Amino acid sequence: MRRVVAIDTCAIIHFMYIDRFHLLKLLRYSVITTVYVQLEFEQGHSNSLAYYTTLINSGEITRFPLEIEDLVEMSNVPQSKRASDAELSCFVVAKRIGGKVMTDDMKAINYIQQYIQMPTGSVAQLVEILIEAYLENHLGDHELRPIQQTLANNQFTIKIDLANEAAKRRLMTGGYSQN
Repeated sequence: MRRVVAIDTCAIIHFMYIDRFHLLKLLRYSVITTVYVQLEFEQGHSNSLAYYTTLINSGEITRFPLEIEDLVEMSNVPQSKRASDAELSCFVVAKRIGGKVMTDDMKAINYIQQYIQMPTGSVAQLVEILIEAYLENHLGDHELRPIQQTLANNQFTIKIDLANEAAKRRLMTGGYSQN
């Protein structure tokens, strides 16, 4: 079964840093985004725009149209530096279609959720995706610390020890297998 995730700019950039966008497909996610995310990339750096364009052109990400109701719902959220239109549009689309939104911007998550109610588990962050990929054996123990270090080198600090947390969750779920 495919699950739909509306992904924002920062999450795409974090995948670019670690070169692991394929994990979303392995985890059976259909990835969509909005025109506001595209506009944010167009205003950013050329390397992230090129990465985004490659994902769009290859079909890894599908641009999802906003409807009038989406724009109305977006207009009901007061403008703030804490949340961009790109992040907000992903929340609105995910809510409408019953999917998830993926962003790593906690300020935006907290701000938007004051105005847009999402079901529990509807907001995903990169850490959760990486742990999910680990639990499904798409990532190994030896990959998690270098991924965490690469992200830290690019100003995205994960406050937990990713390898420890993933291993702990594997043990808690009984997913550890000895070969």
